[in-house]
Amino acid sequence: MNFDNLWVEIYRPKVLEDMVLSEEVRTFFNSIKTGEVKNIPHLLLIGEAGGGKSTLAKVIVNDILKCQYLYINASDESGIDTVRGKIMNFIQTKSIDGGVKVVVLEEFDGMSRASQEALRNCIEEYSAYARFVLTANYVHKIIEPILSRCQFFYVQPDRKDFMTRCGHILKTEKIIIPKDQMGNLSNLINGCYPDLRRAINTLQKFSISGTFIYSAKDLNKDVQEIAQLCFTTIRERKDIFEMRGKVITKEKSFNADYQVLLKQLFELFYNDLELDINKKKIILLVIADAMCDDSTVLDKEINFFACVIKIEQILDK
Repeated sequence: MNFDNLWVEIYRPKVLEDMVLSEEVRTFFNSIKTGEVKNIPHLLLIGEAGGGKSTLAKVIVNDILKCQYLYINASDESGIDTVRGKIMNFIQTKSIDGGVKVVVLEEFDGMSRASQEALRNCIEEYSAYARFVLTANYVHKIIEPILSRCQFFYVQPDRKDFMTRCGHILKTEKIIIPKDQMGNLSNLINGCYPDLRRAINTLQKFSISGTFIYSAKDLNKDVQEIAQLCFTTIRERKDIFEMRGKVITKEKSFNADYQVLLKQLFELFYNDLELDINKKKIILLVIADAMCDDSTVLDKEINFFACVIKIEQILDK
């Protein structure tokens, strides 16, 4: 088989009809495409990683509106100069065809507050012939004046359509799925939901031979053992600094995916029947916060270890 190209790119939707969306989101954007809704608002697309925000933003400008647009990754170009330079230069003139111009700002929650304040004025002043499409993971990082000027959509694929898309890709690629792998396939896809990008990448990984082969037990063995080590160390008040050293040396075995490790740790504390229920609730919230921070922190391992320290402090109270 030829895997020179990534499935996630080969099967990235180019038109609205191919998008995996909730019915509410699909209906709204279809009404714009068909002309039922004439005046498109400024848009804020919120959702988890891999849920389709970026793809939908590109579909909006290339398929639905077919307009002139400017694309900026706001986390890379987060300074106020981006607003005063690139964005202002783009929206100060009308489009060649007389239609609406669109500025797509990816990862807008990574933009500085000063830049967001400056953008607020741009949205207000040039709303006659310019629109903004913003994508973000965390709505709380966006200032209220921006939120009030945008129509909000939570972009998350419908679970049934999510499963169907994964099955379609496997069928198109002519991947053989043994009967004894059907359960593993279902568990893998459900475990990835709502991150479709992750699901497609994982399916390709375990279909490299042309046959889907996935052992959940073998795949999770290392991370389960490491999570158990951390859990035991914390619960039995052992040396967490020694534990940290062991975790670091085993990073390769779980691809340094601390999000997965935190999830395993969450399940271990959740199922700890001897733990005081009130302490358990606080610990689960601490782990959930660490999972949220994992996608934005500079050092994921330090974030994980800080979480361990917080849990130990809760247990010592």
